[in-house]
Amino acid sequence: MKLTPMRFTTIEGTDVSVQVSSSADAKRAIKELRHRKKEVGLHRRALLRQQRAALKERARAEQASLERARRRGVIATMSRMASLFRKEAPLHDLAAIEQELHLTDEVMHNIDACILQIEGKLLLSN
Repeated sequence: MKLTPMRFTTIEGTDVSVQVSSSADAKRAIKELRHRKKEVGLHRRALLRQQRAALKERARAEQASLERARRRGVIATMSRMASLFRKEAPLHDLAAIEQELHLTDEVMHNIDACILQIEGKLLLSN
């Protein structure tokens, strides 16, 4: 996931840190964090769509292999032989998608934690 650089906030891996010097900067940093949270949420939704598609694709492939195994006879053998030479599209890597989902969840949690910390400091300073 490639994100644009921000003025007050740095995100390295799943760590989120904010450097502000005044309350006005803190308010801008909160807006920046909320915007970044929306971006990460959009990325997460795209990953969820990929995961659903990969699960459907896997289920279809398993169902097709079961149906091919059940068929008997000359025509079924011919169709099985033809399927051996057909180029199969690779399945999505579900483990990688789930790992990326876990990382995006962690980043969103850390962004929420930063927002709460900044809001708490703003309340104490007023």
